[in-house]
Amino acid sequence: MICWRCANQVSEGGAFCPRCGHNLTEIGLSPIFVVDTATDLFNGVFIKAMIGQEVNRALRYRRPVAVLMVEVDHAESMRNDLRPDEVSRLLRQIGQSLVAALRDTDTVGFVTGSSPPTFAVVLPETEPSEAIQVADALRLAVSFQDFADGGPWQRLTVSIGTAVINHERLGEQDLMQEAGAALADGRGSEPGTNRTFVPARA
Repeated sequence: MICWRCANQVSEGGAFCPRCGHNLTEIGLSPIFVVDTATDLFNGVFIKAMIGQEVNRALRYRRPVAVLMVEVDHAESMRNDLRPDEVSRLLRQIGQSLVAALRDTDTVGFVTGSSPPTFAVVLPETEPSEAIQVADALRLAVSFQDFADGGPWQRLTVSIGTAVINHERLGEQDLMQEAGAALADGRGSEPGTNRTFVPARA
């Protein structure tokens, strides 16, 4: 399916475009999303709606879908060293790095600016092993980038929790929560940065 507004490729069954937010069936309606002003990415409200749409489609057609929760490493120290406007610029640049490393059908949003800042990534048609590969690619994309405006933080890393749909648990999964729990549990049991974590049950 092609978005009428921006010509982006959209997963079959999608109700709105993950790139521009326009309704795909009722042309002319305003975008349904609210953009995060710090990063110019979709905000948490839109991302939750997008995940709900993709999960419903995945359950209906028995297709895979994955969600990644991406946290900036050493966020507290970064905030202590930089002004708020500098932190905002870095977060925007991190978001751009994530978007550039993904497919057109994937969606990136900024969930929270509190410490640590957290992004969410929705990956339609993505199996568990592929989700880990994507997470690793995103970590590399961020760690290899030179954030020239970051002062002492020109090199940054992120850690990522992953979650994938389980068709045997109909209506029981919250993929954002599961990916976030994988990240929190992983950080607690395997201290370190620039890591990818999967749920314990995976």
